[in-house]
Amino acid sequence: MKNNVPCLMYHSVGIVNPKWHWNYLTCPYQVFENQLSILKKLSYRTVSLTELYNYMMHGKKLPKKSIVITFDDGYLDNWVFAYPLLKKYEFCATVFVNPDFVEKRNIVRKRLDQVDDISELQIEGFLSWDEIKIMEDNNVIFAESHALTHTWYPINNTIVDYRHPGDNYIWMTWNDTPDNKPFLQIENPTLMKYGQPVYEYEKSLLSRKYIPDPTLDNLLTDYVKNNGGQDFFKKNNWKLILDNISSDFIADNPNIGRYESFEEYKSRISFELEYTKNEIEKRLNKTVTFLCWPGGSGSKLGLEIAKKIGYKFFNSAKDLTLKERRKLRNSYKNFSNRVSRFAPVFYFNGKENFDSKIKYSSGIIFYLQILSDKYRGIIKLLFRLIQLNYKIWHEKNI
Repeated sequence: MKNNVPCLMYHSVGIVNPKWHWNYLTCPYQVFENQLSILKKLSYRTVSLTELYNYMMHGKKLPKKSIVITFDDGYLDNWVFAYPLLKKYEFCATVFVNPDFVEKRNIVRKRLDQVDDISELQIEGFLSWDEIKIMEDNNVIFAESHALTHTWYPINNTIVDYRHPGDNYIWMTWNDTPDNKPFLQIENPTLMKYGQPVYEYEKSLLSRKYIPDPTLDNLLTDYVKNNGGQDFFKKNNWKLILDNISSDFIADNPNIGRYESFEEYKSRISFELEYTKNEIEKRLNKTVTFLCWPGGSGSKLGLEIAKKIGYKFFNSAKDLTLKERRKLRNSYKNFSNRVSRFAPVFYFNGKENFDSKIKYSSGIIFYLQILSDKYRGIIKLLFRLIQLNYKIWHEKNI
């Protein structure tokens, strides 16, 4: 088998919830089933990451029509929708989980194949260890590492915003109340600290962390609380008011925060990666070898640490240039321990990033995407032309 093995990347599979900030990551379950039915009709076989690794690194044979399916983050709907659909079509997949977000209660919730009415299903939230174990034991969805925190941290003392109603900084709620992370797929306004400064930030594994002194946080949140709470943000100049308070405070306290040392940073990465590996192995009685860098947050330092801990197989990440990532192939004799993945979506505004308005592919478009990834070259060019024509058609008909 000389061609690239396509590796599909999903996050959430279920029902799009407009209240969720990242709802564009939800593949409607009807579309997901359409994709699986196409793969089944065309005699594709899903293979595990272990099988893919043995093929890429050691040349162990795979069926001609092999494909890999992955899910990031461990959303509850992977159990509710994706798991029963994968079982139905006799496929397998891998889910990358963060122990911080795994539901800690001993709980197994209803699935799509267990109800007559979808309204009976709990959809938002994250997987429990019990649900993960059932999927693993049935050889349908295997769990691997997505590191521990999957969050963002401040990287310097530059204030870029303040927490306010409807903002997109749910990760700050995660950081302030880590025990609530399994229940915070969608923001809980009662846990938000309105007025809290938002410093310039980066994915948690990518950069050394800036640790602000809480004094300014308390000053600003108290001010907002004493001046109307959420109603304070109805003022047109609310940001200017908070900027002025912050500027005065920083002028009087220029060195109040501190930066994480390089050794602290290394220790934090090591702890995240080792704890996650050990926790999944303990919970599921298995060996974890694959690390999916959350948000592509892999670095050369992180990769070096991960290999020492015992990880062997990785997704492509930001330690690689865009050109290097485009050259990756999930094929033998590539001798790479990096997996190239793609999301089966259309970008209506022509920009290939997840902030675009996207639509999950189905039918012939989905199949062409599989072929374009498998064979690259001329078929990929053909698909790009079809994609462009579809975009033009869609814009004329909406």
